[in-house]
Amino acid sequence: MAHIDEATVQAIRRKHPIKEIVERYIPLTKRGEDYWGLCPFHADNNASMSVSTRLDMFQCFACKKAGNIFNFIADMENITYGQAIQLLASEDGYQVNTERIENKNTKYYEIMSLSIKYYQNNLNSILGENAIKYLEDRKINREAIKKFEIGLSISKQPLTPFLLNQYDLNTLIDLGLTNTEQKDIFNDRIMIPIHDLYGNPIGFGGRIYQTKDSSKYINTKATKIFDKGNILYNYHRAHSKLNKEDSIIIMEGYFDVIRASTIGVNNCVAPMGTSLTKSHIQILKKITNHIILCFDGDKAGELATIHAIPLLEEAMVDTKIIRLEEKDPDEFIIKRGAAAFLEKIKNPMNVIDFKMNILSQEKNLNDTKETSIYLDQIIHELLKEKDEILVELTLKKLATRFNMEYSTLNSRYLEYKKKSKISIVPPIQKEIRRKNNTQYRQATDNLLYYMIKSPDVVLKAEDTVSMILDDKKRRLFNEIIAYYHKYGKLIVADFITYLETETNVADTFQNIFTLNLKSTYTKEEIEDYIKCINYYYKKNIIDKLNEDLKKEPDPMKQASIIAEMMKIRGVKNND
Repeated sequence: MAHIDEATVQAIRRKHPIKEIVERYIPLTKRGEDYWGLCPFHADNNASMSVSTRLDMFQCFACKKAGNIFNFIADMENITYGQAIQLLASEDGYQVNTERIENKNTKYYEIMSLSIKYYQNNLNSILGENAIKYLEDRKINREAIKKFEIGLSISKQPLTPFLLNQYDLNTLIDLGLTNTEQKDIFNDRIMIPIHDLYGNPIGFGGRIYQTKDSSKYINTKATKIFDKGNILYNYHRAHSKLNKEDSIIIMEGYFDVIRASTIGVNNCVAPMGTSLTKSHIQILKKITNHIILCFDGDKAGELATIHAIPLLEEAMVDTKIIRLEEKDPDEFIIKRGAAAFLEKIKNPMNVIDFKMNILSQEKNLNDTKETSIYLDQIIHELLKEKDEILVELTLKKLATRFNMEYSTLNSRYLEYKKKSKISIVPPIQKEIRRKNNTQYRQATDNLLYYMIKSPDVVLKAEDTVSMILDDKKRRLFNEIIAYYHKYGKLIVADFITYLETETNVADTFQNIFTLNLKSTYTKEEIEDYIKCINYYYKKNIIDKLNEDLKKEPDPMKQASIIAEMMKIRGVKNND
């Protein structure tokens, strides 16, 4: 079969019209020039997704998902963009060069895979007997060891010499396996492999098992393929058979996830030793809108839950909570059994009930004044709740608990709800700064939007824009210019394939593309956007120089900084 290059990938895209692909999954209805249907990526009751045969693109006007046929297939099938290309390519009899499309880091994955096998061999050797006993004492059986590819690093049988037979030292150092003295980073630890979202091996978590160490766990350092802020342990297994209505359970540690798996609970993930982040939530939202927080049963786990809730509320994720009587899920399941944990999953706590419990811990509810404050706090929390039935049930529960009239609490709730819609004017300086930031972001976004639409805007921006401060938007700005110079035009559906396979700014492009600004623009508008961007860039430099000036004690260097500021402002020395 023929080898696929970029031109053939674009040919495959053109061979499969977007309407044909989308209708494999959802029905569409023609309305005007476009086709419309219920968006499959969020709870949609209004047919918010548009399919344009002219642009060969889909776009949801509610959840802002957008893209070409490969984006659509990737999101529907929970696969990578490259795998979506492969899927259609196989229909057409092509063989995709997967290394070019999605595995730029093939060599790194190969090294990490070899390391996993090496550590597994260590565990299964005579030198691994104590480690096996440690795992068995923790009720981690052979089946779980095999499933999670658990291994063992042994100082007497180091990994580095084995890998140096095939790979150079600098690569091993870059991957966080070896130090500059050709010594292993991990020694005498239970080794738990970590994979990226697509199942590629990218790092390790190493746990002590028979020695004392100030660090119970050490993880692979940040590398070209390992960024713990964008990784969730066990994600690649948990999402594979997950339906959109199923929940993902978020735990804190590796062994919590592994333990849950031993009792048949396979939809668990864990952040990589960090708090739950917005990035983690966006990753999870691609596969489900239902999340259960099951952090450790101690105070730290409670605080982690409190930290996570606002992020999940902001992302409009349906959130439930499990609080445990034991230290963590691992210990809970061992002590109380599978049935007790499954019952917890079956009956998780809602966010409001959790907040009620937390707030009550700080109050003496036998004191009238503190009870009033407590009720006030709960009512304010209810303002964030979209489920009106849950609001009513909670108010009734509070009325019963404190022997009050439901109407009294409901009146207070409605009063606060009305007030919450009235905006509060912030201090003037803060407001000016906020407006400046907003204007700059809007100018940047609008300029990028019209650059996508017009070669004239591209040429104007290339000649006159000083610099865009945001890293990803700056990269997108440069990619648009380079693409125009290479091809003389920009076909959006083709440009997306380029961005998805060659850059890390496809998500930034999608945000810009879905702005849906008016189709026409004036020369004056474009010039205003550029002036705003250049002004903000200049102001950013001057602000930094001002900070340097405040810290600089040397009068000569102060004078040099002031001269630089004057130069940027365009002020001559004799003015």
